[in-house]
Amino acid sequence: MKFLASFVLIAWAVTGLYLGIGGLTKLDTDENFKDIQKRKTELELKKFNPPITVKEIPIDNEYDYQIFTLHQGIEEYFTWTVILPRFAALSITAMSFGLLGAVVFLLKSLALNKEDITKIKYLSLPTLGILTGMVVLGLSYILPTIIVEGATEIRPITLMFFCLFCGICSENFYKKIDDLFEKLFKSK
Repeated sequence: MKFLASFVLIAWAVTGLYLGIGGLTKLDTDENFKDIQKRKTELELKKFNPPITVKEIPIDNEYDYQIFTLHQGIEEYFTWTVILPRFAALSITAMSFGLLGAVVFLLKSLALNKEDITKIKYLSLPTLGILTGMVVLGLSYILPTIIVEGATEIRPITLMFFCLFCGICSENFYKKIDDLFEKLFKSK
């Protein structure tokens, strides 16, 4: 039973890391792509004479070169992210970081509290961490629209680490959410 629990915990961690890093890489690539697009005209004027060849593809200007190199790494290591829409990448990444937060909590319980690995919640707590990531993503869309007029852009890095911290403290996170909703509905 210890082997199974250890294997499941390692599988959760590896899955969370791979999907989380892939999602963050996709979101970062999208941000960099927007920046390059803003400077498209300027970069297209910077011609390479003679054109350079990268992986048998001739490139004759700075814009094409930056676009090619931007996507080269992500296509090689995280092929599955290339076609993902931004919201799907945000969702997967938020869930992954919520999962990683729950794994951190479990590892902390094993290392610091010296709990028996067969007694920890190695299935339910990581699942709760995944769902916590989705709740945090939803809150990150809802709260700014309640507080601020107009749409705001979600900062992926901030969101992901908020998901990680909420995953670590998922039990307390849900208690706070329950208290918040209880106060909200009692006052009306």
